[in-house]
Amino acid sequence: MAPTDASKQAATDAVEVKSLEAPSTGSPPALVLDDYVKPRTWGEVFAWFPQGTTAEEKRVLYKVDFSILAFGCLSYFTKNLDTSSLSNAYASGMKEDLNLGGNDLNYLNAVYYASYLAFMIPGSLALTRLPARWILPTLEVLWGVSTFGCAWVQNLTQLYVCRFLLGAFETLCMTGTIYIIGSWYKRSEMGMRVALFQVSSPLGTMFSGYLQTAAYENLSGVGGLEGWRWLYVICFVITVPCALLGYMVFPSTPDKTKPMLLLKQEDIDLMKRRLAVEHMRPPDKKIRLQVVTRMLKRWRFWLFVLAWCFFDQIGYVGKTPFTLYLKAEKYSVPKINNLPTIGQAISIVLSLVQSFYSDKTGDRFSPCVFNTVLCMLGSYILAAWNVKDGAKMFAWIIMGVETAMNPLLMSWASDATMDDHEERSLVTASMNCIGQAFVAWTPIFTYPSDGAPRFRVGNIFTAVCTTCHFLQFFVMQYLFLRDRKRERAARLQRWQEENGAEMVVVDEKRSMSTE
Repeated sequence: MAPTDASKQAATDAVEVKSLEAPSTGSPPALVLDDYVKPRTWGEVFAWFPQGTTAEEKRVLYKVDFSILAFGCLSYFTKNLDTSSLSNAYASGMKEDLNLGGNDLNYLNAVYYASYLAFMIPGSLALTRLPARWILPTLEVLWGVSTFGCAWVQNLTQLYVCRFLLGAFETLCMTGTIYIIGSWYKRSEMGMRVALFQVSSPLGTMFSGYLQTAAYENLSGVGGLEGWRWLYVICFVITVPCALLGYMVFPSTPDKTKPMLLLKQEDIDLMKRRLAVEHMRPPDKKIRLQVVTRMLKRWRFWLFVLAWCFFDQIGYVGKTPFTLYLKAEKYSVPKINNLPTIGQAISIVLSLVQSFYSDKTGDRFSPCVFNTVLCMLGSYILAAWNVKDGAKMFAWIIMGVETAMNPLLMSWASDATMDDHEERSLVTASMNCIGQAFVAWTPIFTYPSDGAPRFRVGNIFTAVCTTCHFLQFFVMQYLFLRDRKRERAARLQRWQEENGAEMVVVDEKRSMSTE
């Protein structure tokens, strides 16, 4: 039976197409156009594995999950523990002990970001050629030693040196792990894994506050160290077993991974077969200029980097500026350390729920818009300022919700660049690098330490950023859906040319077959 024009069009346009299956022996091989199948129940939305995952695949996926996420989450947790420790330490005695003042806190952050950013893009590109299983754990060890040094600094210059080294050794922690996650999982599995990894960020921020409070109240003077110094010692103690775990279980990309503690050769081969349906382009054998020019000609680089720049600017508000506001308003040290954790706790819940939803539906757009609307509300309240104190506190806390955007944007970028190894690595690295490059210096003018509690310029600037962020998502969604439609049409055309078969719709919601 010859297919009608309508059935051919449905084959090309259906967003929820699962596969093209051969109905009889000798038929053409199956073709997967789209890995998303619309969930029918809430149980399917929050299921860890997509529908149709075999028992053997689940067994291997559990091992891959532990291999990547155990080390990745612990590593990222400690990095954010340290990043937040600087603000908490500054408010818990460091300022007085080291005679800091003016914009010293801003400059310390700028030095950290300078080294962090300088090595990120070249390091991320090199990671597409080098074994990540050795690179990332080694950087973890060096980072731990630098953190330990922060516990013993006696002046501002020594602290600058430690902050520079911390930035250099941390540079591949997030983007490197995101690259590895994107190399092992299908689109429909990636978001919730990225979310679990990214949840380590607000957890690190939260625990920094709790640990600093505990150190301030219980460890001050123990061993001759002030309470704020003990947090850096604790970070170092956590780092050592984390690095050892990485050496034992953390993999490189599937094409570079050899059999190791948890992953056998048959496990690696199974993962490679699963990923074949994503039609990834293998990386070039040599690093070429064409890799960069190819990326710069596509909208994906420009808009995802811009989105991340807005994300970093907005997300910064619920961290150091909130802490400085509380200090300026004479809150107690425990409250200064603990109140900012409320927004981080909210972002953890949103990250997990929204990532499960977006994985099962392929919809990264709606959760991004939802989070941005909440931050718009908070930023408008802070920009207005002449409101009740309770409204201000609500606004500061709700700005922490922006952190939930992290896994959504990274997963969305990985979705859009799934077909190109180098572009995926460079786009995600550039997002973090360029976004952090701006947030490294803009707070000096928008949220200077001596501008608390009002931060008039910063709060107006953030309100503008949230509005632009909101509008940008609609442009990104249009271009993303356009590219997906073209990609499905191209795959279908190649399949027909190679197999000489026509397609008819058997089930518009799930599958198609030949006749």
